[in-house]
Amino acid sequence: MTDRTNESHTDLIIAISGILLKNGLKSTTMDSVASALAMSKRTLYEIFESKKDMILKVVSYWQHQHRTKIEGIFADSKNVMEALVRAFYSHQQIMKEVNVDFFLDMDKHFPEVRKALEQHDRLWIDKMMIAINKGIEQGVFRTDVNYPVTLHLMRIQMESLKRTEEVFPPGITISDAFSAISISFLRAIATPEGMKIIDEFYRQHSEYINSNITTNQS
Repeated sequence: MTDRTNESHTDLIIAISGILLKNGLKSTTMDSVASALAMSKRTLYEIFESKKDMILKVVSYWQHQHRTKIEGIFADSKNVMEALVRAFYSHQQIMKEVNVDFFLDMDKHFPEVRKALEQHDRLWIDKMMIAINKGIEQGVFRTDVNYPVTLHLMRIQMESLKRTEEVFPPGITISDAFSAISISFLRAIATPEGMKIIDEFYRQHSEYINSNITTNQS
C-alpha cells in the first residue's frame, strides 16, 4: 500500500467504527455500511472478506489506538493516579457513543470479537498490577488493598454494562455506569494524596461524576 492508501484505509476504519458503535454489531449490515459510506457493497467486500472480518479489523484498530493513547497518557502524567484518572475519563468519552446493544451483540453473535477483547482484558489486569505497584511506591495508592481481587471485582462490574437496560434504572446510560464504577474504584484504592488528585481532576471535569457521587466523598 502507498501512504495515501494507508491513510484512506484508516479513514474507512474510523468511519465504520462510528457506525458499529452507534447501531450495534447485529443491526449493522454490509449493505447499511456501504450505504452510509456512499460506496458499493461490492467495493466493501473487496476490502473486507466478510462482516466478521470487517468487525475484527475495526476491533484491532480500536485496541491499537487504545494502547497508543494510554501509553501517551501515562508518559505525560506526573504519577499513576493522575494517569488512571485521565485514562478512565478518556474511555468514558468513548462510552458515550456506544449503542446499548453493542456488548450483548458481541457476546451472542460475534464470539471471535469477544475472544479478542478478552485477551485485551487479561493484558489490562497484568498492566494494572504493574501500575498499581508503582502507584504504591509513589504514595497515591493504599497498601492495605487486595488488588488482584479488587481488579477482578471491577471487571465483573464492567461486565454489567452489557446488561444496562436490565440492571440499571431507566435513564442511566452506559457512560453513567462506567463513570460511577471507575470513580468508586479509584476512591477505594486512593491514599489521602491520591484523593487530592482525584478531586482536583473532577473539579475540572464535573460532567464525569455520576449524580450519586460527589467530590467530597472520602
